[in-house]
Amino acid sequence: VFASADHNLAALGNELAVRGVNRVIGAATGRIISASGFEPSGVAGFHLPAGRFATADTVLEDVANMGLPELRPRVQQLRLELSRLSGGSIEHCFALLLVDAESRCEERLAAMLGMELNGMPLIGGSAGDLYFNPLGHPPGSTRLLYHGSAKRSAAVLCMVASASPVVAYCHNHYIQSDKKFVITDADPARRLVREIDGRPALEVYAAACGFRRPPRESRDFAPFPLMIRIGGHYYPRGMQRIYPDGALEFACALEPGLVVALAKPGDMIASLDGLFATMRQRIGVPELVIGVDCAARTAYMEREGLTQGIETLLLRHAVTGFSSLGEQFNTIHANNSFTCLGVASLS
Repeated sequence: VFASADHNLAALGNELAVRGVNRVIGAATGRIISASGFEPSGVAGFHLPAGRFATADTVLEDVANMGLPELRPRVQQLRLELSRLSGGSIEHCFALLLVDAESRCEERLAAMLGMELNGMPLIGGSAGDLYFNPLGHPPGSTRLLYHGSAKRSAAVLCMVASASPVVAYCHNHYIQSDKKFVITDADPARRLVREIDGRPALEVYAAACGFRRPPRESRDFAPFPLMIRIGGHYYPRGMQRIYPDGALEFACALEPGLVVALAKPGDMIASLDGLFATMRQRIGVPELVIGVDCAARTAYMEREGLTQGIETLLLRHAVTGFSSLGEQFNTIHANNSFTCLGVASLS
């Protein structure tokens, strides 16, 4: 389940348990993606029925301090459990990851899990509402739900075996420009960038985007994320907070010496339509698409008046999901992306 941040996850878990729904995982978020489109308040979700699907899941407590020695046996145990539950038939399978965004460990976590999953598609999202609500959650609030219990500073990993084919994508509508820069002063652990090309980061970034004066709101930079190249593909890196001293906090870590390219937005609706066309070629019209849409993309869509066109495509392809503070795809922690997994119909 995916619930807007105004919901109490513990209470939601209790209500579901009263109705006999105990095997449930979930995330709190600024926007949910439901049968009604993008909603700032509400609950959405999907059900994987036994007979067609087998699932094995675990909660990773204090995930920021978890290393490979602790993670590896958990993944191996899930694989064994999934094989047992599915009768050894795991030809079509995937992993779903939900992470508390406040843990700020997604880069390392995705890299470790991606290696341990050994080719099993992984998609995921970072839960939270900091993009739409910069003041954050009230003290003590939770962002994850696991089997009826609300969790914080954790991650939930679920492996799924499916009777029908699945396909996963990490999509964005940005186009890299010929403007390239070097990160010269950064704190990757805090995802801070202080200098670009040896000058104050905010000054350089704002000028590159064409702003006469540096904006005060991070969302003004949403149409122009920085892009890095990984394995022949460009992935956007969006900025989510401006500090009084001009330092910039990004949704993903950027290291000193990294070469980045400035991006500009393409046609958001046309590019998403192209993604779904590719999906239909692979698996036909999907019965379900689990979609994780970066909150910066969602905000850009709302600001540019693109909501109805995007919602039409999502509804046509049975997308259920949420707006995230980062997306996980195989070994990569991405952002400013629409990361999704399509499940084919049995018919």
